[in-house]
Amino acid sequence: MQLWERAYLYVRRKKRKSLLLFLTIFVLSVFGTAGLLLRSITDLSIVQTRQSRRGSFRIAPDMQNRDNVAVSELDGQTMITYIGQPLNEEIVEVIQRRQNMDLYNAVIKENVLLQGDISLVDYNGKYRSDPVAAHLISVEADTGSMYAMDFQRERLRLIDGEPIMASDKFAAVISKKLALQNEWKIGDKIQLAPEEGRNGQEILVTIKGLFEVEEKQQNMDVAAPVHLLENRIFIDITSAGLLTDTVGADYIDFFADDPAQVVRIIEEIQKIEGINWENFAMTAQIEDYEKISNPLTNMRILLNTLLAVIGAMSILVLSLMQSLFHKTHEHEVGIMLSIGISKAEIVMQHFIEMVIIASRAFAVSFVISFSLWTGMSETISNMTALYMDMKLNAALVFQTIFTTFGCGFTVLFLSVLLSNLWLMRLSPKKIFSRLS
Repeated sequence: MQLWERAYLYVRRKKRKSLLLFLTIFVLSVFGTAGLLLRSITDLSIVQTRQSRRGSFRIAPDMQNRDNVAVSELDGQTMITYIGQPLNEEIVEVIQRRQNMDLYNAVIKENVLLQGDISLVDYNGKYRSDPVAAHLISVEADTGSMYAMDFQRERLRLIDGEPIMASDKFAAVISKKLALQNEWKIGDKIQLAPEEGRNGQEILVTIKGLFEVEEKQQNMDVAAPVHLLENRIFIDITSAGLLTDTVGADYIDFFADDPAQVVRIIEEIQKIEGINWENFAMTAQIEDYEKISNPLTNMRILLNTLLAVIGAMSILVLSLMQSLFHKTHEHEVGIMLSIGISKAEIVMQHFIEMVIIASRAFAVSFVISFSLWTGMSETISNMTALYMDMKLNAALVFQTIFTTFGCGFTVLFLSVLLSNLWLMRLSPKKIFSRLS
């Protein structure tokens, strides 16, 4: 009688044993397959999070390095001036050439005076009699205003006109409220001047776009006009150089498509020769990505641990069950050994018996486990607060099935080996002498 035939007949004959093994393997398979599916959902979520969240890093003059700064006194106030290598186009070109990063935003921030008969947005009226505070506004110069952090984080929203582009000169984007208060419209010109005592020259900029403030501000009842977002003006970086008389940016934000690579990119940039990187501080800005990805990464680690535990428990439980079954049928093993069937063939028969039972258990467990896909994917989407495209495709189904079969048959084989260790020490004579 062939090996497969003996195994099949044994499974049919020992129905209670086969049913108990079927139920045990079925339960273990459901947990294992569901764990694999949940890990696949977690992996997809991590990938989609990386695709939906742009990463960035900021490079700025290192003001903590004393060699980079000069301290002076002006009108009784201590002034700290950066004297290190300027943060200019040379730095941008080096980074772009080595890292192939096209998107960046060089930023200059300064308080300047808005010239002419103007009215700033003021929620408390405490500074109207102050001739400086009534004209002092905050200016942010960007390579592209759409890359400014306030727009990136949706504190501000462009509602009319166009954003500032890298090629623009003497262009401005202002708040709609400031424009309405002064009866300005797109195409009008406004005059900006440096604050008294500051270097730079007056410039005339043309209003190119209007924005709306989307975020409620703090301390509006006491804040000076210069601290309100409604009184912030965005201009192009070229105009800012004339207005503030600066040769370098306050900081530059570089944007990466994959936020998970930002730290690696920073490490590689710091190894580039020809630039004294000690003059600059680089910080990764991937908080939004980490806020979502860290729980998913921790979940993946936990799932890998649980799957390993399930695998170890499956080997232990199945080997103990088989040992008990084999011990009660020693006389059958003795007969098989006495007629010339080798121990290796007997072990292989036991393995085939388990495969026959497990194949059916796996098939049923797949149906139940895959029915949980929608619920598990919705749970992960709710956890990340992002819309995730979690469609169950054929590639993922086959990958999960093959993984389950591969791991499952490995577990079965190891459990069979453990449960048959007693067989290696027996002979027909010992078995029959024990039964007599």
